[in-house]
Amino acid sequence: MNKKILITFLLLLFVCSLPVFAQDEEDEYIKDNLEVGLYGGFGLPAGDVKNWNDSLGAASKYLTGLEIGYFASLNVVTGFNFTFVEFKVDSEDPLTDGLTHRVYNPNLYIKYLFQSDGNFMPYVKGAIGLDFAKFTTSVENVNGNRYRQISYDPSLSFAFGAGAFYYTHDYAGLFLEANYHIGQTKEAEYTYGSTTATFGTTLNYIDIHAGIRVLFGSDE
Repeated sequence: MNKKILITFLLLLFVCSLPVFAQDEEDEYIKDNLEVGLYGGFGLPAGDVKNWNDSLGAASKYLTGLEIGYFASLNVVTGFNFTFVEFKVDSEDPLTDGLTHRVYNPNLYIKYLFQSDGNFMPYVKGAIGLDFAKFTTSVENVNGNRYRQISYDPSLSFAFGAGAFYYTHDYAGLFLEANYHIGQTKEAEYTYGSTTATFGTTLNYIDIHAGIRVLFGSDE
């Protein structure tokens, strides 16, 4: 793994483990301490990855994930998120039928909630993490070229977006969220046999998902 990526990720992990704001007298009004969310949706490829590697572009399929967050203050949540995204291979080659691209994205997020008197709560969100991309790639083989799902080196990624949470119960509800994901995969490499090559483009996609969120540690 690139040392700069590792150092950046570990530094952010340390920073996000600290309280975002100093606690004061308003802490007694914080209703929730932890959130856990499960969700599903789809990723819409954006930019060059739609036409990746000339004939092996990515097309929308599905994503799923989970996240665990800590209420650092009444309006701010920091936490850990893991998202799995699968894309269809957009190619006219019949040999690619049923093949997919995959991305595993662990990340750290920070979310700002806009409190309201009702059940509806909008928010904005930012994240930084790592993309572990496994993309279907044409590789040389003793029996001729073939397609294989190749693991590329992990790359730093960023995301920003917004969503809305709706309380269906005192400690649970539904949410809808959209994020723009930017993966710094252009220089990510893979090695297959004696061949080494780079990903060649950034891994951008729009993440749209919906799910259920449960809140814990609420004060009376």
